[in-house]
Parts: sequence; structure tokens; C-alpha cells
Amino acid sequence: MLCLQTPTNTAWLDVAAGNIIAVMKDHAHCEKKAAMNALYLLAQYSEHDALVREMITVLEEETAHFKLMVGELAQRGHSLGRDKGNSYAKQLAALIRPNEPKRFLDALLVDALIEARSCERFTLLAGCEAIPADLRGIYHALMTSEEGHYLTFVRLAKEYFPEHEVDMRFHELCGEEASIVRALPNKPAMHG
Repeated sequence: MLCLQTPTNTAWLDVAAGNIIAVMKDHAHCEKKAAMNALYLLAQYSEHDALVREMITVLEEETAHFKLMVGELAQRGHSLGRDKGNSYAKQLAALIRPNEPKRFLDALLVDALIEARSCERFTLLAGCEAIPADLRGIYHALMTSEEGHYLTFVRLAKEYFPEHEVDMRFHELCGEEASIVRALPNKPAMHG
């Protein structure tokens, strides 16, 4: 179902499991940025009613996930800390064409890709016996949400643009995303 053209390097899971607090902190920041992104799309494209409705839901869910992860960190005696950035997301954002309406299309498809990759990574974390069982349960629940967000962004793209145009551009972006993922250094981060 997911659009990903290359799987996560298996070495990433070992690094993530061995540094789960760092992953949790990075994950919390990712949820925060996903909520901010939904708010940005609401502000930028508020003339699109379907997008407004969907982004309200995404904003609520991503904010709840951020709160959940900050709470999980606190239960383990850790604070959120500073955001170290996300080079994966920055590289994808650089692929967004600058002029409308292509910018709108690309923004939706890049968001879909980020959600798809997050879903894949949550699936890996949920199945990793080296991670505490309560966290595996959280990641299992979150993977379903990420899949839903992925589908939402693709559906919105197809609502506002011809399906063949969406499919062609998404295929291009999926290929670029695969190249980015193959070059990731396997850091203890959600998209590391």
C-alpha cells in the first residue's frame, strides 16, 4: 500500500533500538513539526474546503502525538530538549517546486512521503524486541495513524489535480525519496 521504493536500512533499527531516548526526542519534534505543517497548509490554502477539514483533523492528531511523546519522555525522566533538525525532511522539501500550483501539489506529495516513511519506521520499531513493550505498543498504534495521514495527503492531491499528473509527479518524488533514504547515515532519529 505504501509508495516507498526502498526499505529502511536494517542497520537503522539497531541504532534506533540502542538509543531509543534519542529517537523518542526526535520523534516528538517530528510530531510537533507535522502539526505545524498542517497549520501552515491551513493558512496557505484555506480556500480549499476539503483540505481545511482534513488538516484540522491532522493538526489535532499530530498535536496529540506530540503530547503523548513528551509525556513518555517525562515518564522516563527525560525532557524534550532542542530540535536537532531533520535533514531527510529538508532534502524532500528542497524538491518542492517554487511556483503555484505545482508548489501545492508537491507539498501534498512530500507530506505523503514523510508520513509513509514514518509509518514504515513505526512498523519496524513496533516489531523490535529490544524496545520496551509499552513503546512497541505506542509505535504500533502510531503506524496506523501515519498510514492514514499518507492516504489523506494522496487523496487531497488527487482531489485538486488530475490523477495522471499526481501519479507521474509522485513516482518522480518517490524515486528521489528512495535515493535520499539510501544515503541516510542511520542516526538515532526517526528519519536518520
